[in-house]
Amino acid sequence: MKINRPLSPHLTIYKPQLTSTFSIFHRISGAFLGAVVSLTLSTMVFFSIFFLRIGDFSPTFYYFYRYVFPFTFYFHWFILSVINFTLLALCYHMSNGIRHLLWDLGLFLELAKVHTSGIIMLFCAVCLTVLNIIRFYLS
Repeated sequence: MKINRPLSPHLTIYKPQLTSTFSIFHRISGAFLGAVVSLTLSTMVFFSIFFLRIGDFSPTFYYFYRYVFPFTFYFHWFILSVINFTLLALCYHMSNGIRHLLWDLGLFLELAKVHTSGIIMLFCAVCLTVLNIIRFYLS
């Protein structure tokens, strides 16, 4: 006998809550930051081995500019977008981590304060990101 009803809780009937959404994005931002760090370190190791095999690791070396400069010249918009998105993920993860530390101290645990601290955390993350981007472009 087949019953035509959704599983409980199903995405069609479940309304996402602010706290669960922030928790999911906190985990996603942490995984993204871990992937960025791993990719950056593995790229550094690859290029160090590649340039040491050529015979020189100096940034003034001809092959360094021959292989790296065209990528940075043609895809500078992509590189800056990845940097800005990583900065947003870092500021969000840090702000939400401070919020969790305050929860561990027993502060802001009432439902109204949880929602207020979530909005403040999001505002702080965006402000920190914008301020860092402005500082990056002005330096």
